[in-house]
Amino acid sequence: MNYRYIITKTTEVPDAETFLTGMEFSQYKHFAVEKRAQEWLAGRYAVKQLASEFFNLPFKKMQVKNAKNGMPVLQADGGNHLTISISHRGDYAVAAISLTGDLIGIDVEKIEPRPQRWVEQYFNKEELIANDDGYLTELWAKKEAVLKLLGVGLTIPTTQIKIINNEVQFFGKALDIWAFKGSPKISFETKTLDDAYKFVLAYPAII
Repeated sequence: MNYRYIITKTTEVPDAETFLTGMEFSQYKHFAVEKRAQEWLAGRYAVKQLASEFFNLPFKKMQVKNAKNGMPVLQADGGNHLTISISHRGDYAVAAISLTGDLIGIDVEKIEPRPQRWVEQYFNKEELIANDDGYLTELWAKKEAVLKLLGVGLTIPTTQIKIINNEVQFFGKALDIWAFKGSPKISFETKTLDDAYKFVLAYPAII
């Protein structure tokens, strides 16, 4: 595999002062909602845990910044950087690192009921081969992971991506971006966590 990932429980994250840089700590303190702050904090801790396998550096010598497209990049003392993806929701934070600098996207979502209006807004009819909460949550997580892999997040409609039986098709602006990225065939790694969350990692398949 050309990637590594880590799954961290938000309850296992140490105090912010022990691993955030000054800039990151300032960001952390700007969150008005405690739950959102703790999820963000867990995401930073997860990616630094993972990056410590590659850089022999203290956590405070590694810093997560956002590129111009809003996607996170991990920078380390000495000018090194890693292609990363981060996600956090509820009890979990997850992070992934590409070992080769390739595209990568990760997401974690809580399994919960969704209104029909949400289903109609974000999915194509052909994708709805099941209508249970677990299936819809995993499908949503796959779409988010693919959009992160493309470096655009939720700035384009999720209906421009169609995923059926793990085969991904692109339309509209998403198709243009995918072609610009080299038209990679995308694969997924998925897990169910505590029967309550769906974890998805999207990565370019090796052909």
